[in-house]
Amino acid sequence: MSRSTCIGRPCWGLVLLLAAMLPAGCTNPDREKGYLLRHAPVSLSQAAKIAEGQVPGRAVRVELTQTGNRVFYEVEIVDVFNKSRHVRVDAETGKVM
Repeated sequence: MSRSTCIGRPCWGLVLLLAAMLPAGCTNPDREKGYLLRHAPVSLSQAAKIAEGQVPGRAVRVELTQTGNRVFYEVEIVDVFNKSRHVRVDAETGKVM
């Protein structure tokens, strides 16, 4: 009886250790963004060009963002007057949101 108890304790300890480590690896924002970037039909450079076509100026920053189940690029455009505007481009369709 004591033999099965001793064997059970290390196993539960290992299970708890692995369970504690699992969420940290699964919720890493950098890994999630990497996955989203690889699987987004619209590329980062395409999103920048789409945004530049909608708003006068140059894209100076593009970031992939997710809200709920929507994945989009947040593009910052700066015009000749140094005015900054933000344009959202859907990462799946390429449409401006």
